[in-house]
Amino acid sequence: MNIKKSAIIYGVIAVLIALVPVIEFYHSNTVYSGADLQFHVNRIYELTRQIKSGNISLISYSSFNSVGSGVQYFYPSLTLIPAVFVFLIIKNSIMAYYMVLVVYGLIAFAISQYAFGALLKDKWLTILGSILFSLSAYRVFSMIGVSAFGEFIAIGWLPLVFLGYYRIIQRQGWRTLWISVTLMGYTHLLSLVLTVIVLAVITVIRLILSYKLVIEEIPSYIKVAFAFTMSFLAFLVPFIVLSKQNNIISPDAVLHYQWAKSFAGYYVSSVRLSSTRTLGFVFVITLVGMFAIWKILSKQTRLYFWIGLVLTFIASSDFPWFLWEHTAISTLQFPYRVLPFGIFFLTIASVLAIMDMSKNYGYQYTKYVLVVLLSIITVGSTLISIHEYKKDISNTYRIEKISKGHLNYTPFAAYRVTSNTFDKQYNNYFNTYGAFDYWTGKSLKNKSTIVGHKVLNVLGKPISSKTIHGEGNISYIVNNPKQQKLDLPFLKYNGMSYLVNIDGKKANVYTSKRGTLAVAVNSGQHQIMIQTKINRLFVISATISLLSMVTIILFPYWRRHQ
Repeated sequence: MNIKKSAIIYGVIAVLIALVPVIEFYHSNTVYSGADLQFHVNRIYELTRQIKSGNISLISYSSFNSVGSGVQYFYPSLTLIPAVFVFLIIKNSIMAYYMVLVVYGLIAFAISQYAFGALLKDKWLTILGSILFSLSAYRVFSMIGVSAFGEFIAIGWLPLVFLGYYRIIQRQGWRTLWISVTLMGYTHLLSLVLTVIVLAVITVIRLILSYKLVIEEIPSYIKVAFAFTMSFLAFLVPFIVLSKQNNIISPDAVLHYQWAKSFAGYYVSSVRLSSTRTLGFVFVITLVGMFAIWKILSKQTRLYFWIGLVLTFIASSDFPWFLWEHTAISTLQFPYRVLPFGIFFLTIASVLAIMDMSKNYGYQYTKYVLVVLLSIITVGSTLISIHEYKKDISNTYRIEKISKGHLNYTPFAAYRVTSNTFDKQYNNYFNTYGAFDYWTGKSLKNKSTIVGHKVLNVLGKPISSKTIHGEGNISYIVNNPKQQKLDLPFLKYNGMSYLVNIDGKKANVYTSKRGTLAVAVNSGQHQIMIQTKINRLFVISATISLLSMVTIILFPYWRRHQ
């Protein structure tokens, strides 16, 4: 009964915490966002449509301008599956969107509970740590402010990552770290790279301080790297093949270090309850409190505290990012992406400080009072900052009132859509940030005619045509004046398998001058249908990944029963 009661209590807390960032916006029956949301709902919508059709090829037919974009092969989509299922079940787009945020909120809270519970061995402090991390201002803003799905989902894996790293240090196995970095990899590549860098730096510092202990851990890191590589082949093989065989245009690699707040600015904005990429009001309180009781803090608490502060400084504009402006580090794009790592360590430091207080003063109720008080402050300050943010954007974000037409704004668009206009984000002309990521160089030079769905003749002149979106395919009805090759507005990637039928008969496929599919067509009216299918090599790599994951997870249990 105690286990059942605890499960119910944790479940209620998890639901409440997941609802905190969402509930006020949900009542407006409006989504407030911009280019990031438009990019990610295109991804979700395409996966939803392909699952419905039964033809899962990851090449976009129904989104990203319906021109055959291969963005899903270059941007991990596995952890979008919960979002896809929500959109499959819930037909009201606004409700589905907010339910998706709740689902990921529950997942993040559950991960935090498991990881902090294993690290802290204290139920009360575990709950507080989960609340502090789940409702950190940076993560909440990633949800409600910019809808950066990849990053905000990836943030949820951080506690599991560091639990895995801790277990290797404690000789408790390597599989937790493997699972966490694999989830990170299938969520957001930049977050994966940052995670590896942070862990590598920590390991190097530990290597300098305690050489023998770290050397003994190397076999575990090798196992993690090998297991991750095998598990990641499903994404890695298509990514490498398509990148190598095509002149792929990657997202802009510009280091916007001016956009980050100063080190002091992260704290000032937190005190002002500003709903932006910042720390959060409760961290200001806990950090001031930690300085007040510094003498009684353990070495471990102080270590996490300083790591958190250093990472916060690195994430700020005070760090000399300009020195790396023209290096490979520019792929990071935004230095504030380091901040979630700092928040994680500050969360650990905050709850350990409470543990130190209760041990030194000998009063357990001190822990209970502080946990309840800080939880209330966290929830309250989050609600206030969200309310203020909503008031501000309601005055500044343009609302879409007409269901027909196009959502075609500047790269950093700010708009409001309702259930009637939500679909405009993916069913119409998409020309905002991310719309042309991972096109080939040749096709990008001709994007105007491709996005305009222009079928061209051998002279590069448009001919009369009509585009039809089918289930798992796209067709063009053309009125061809003479026998000739026609250039179709559908991107062609070397290494992908394309099936083109003309009036139901298979046709040979060529590459046009603008980097799209081309076919030879007789004169007259014809229907040209395009389908794509996953390359056999990609299927093999996905199978190997699946079998690897199943084997790695089940092998210890099988061995235990031998």
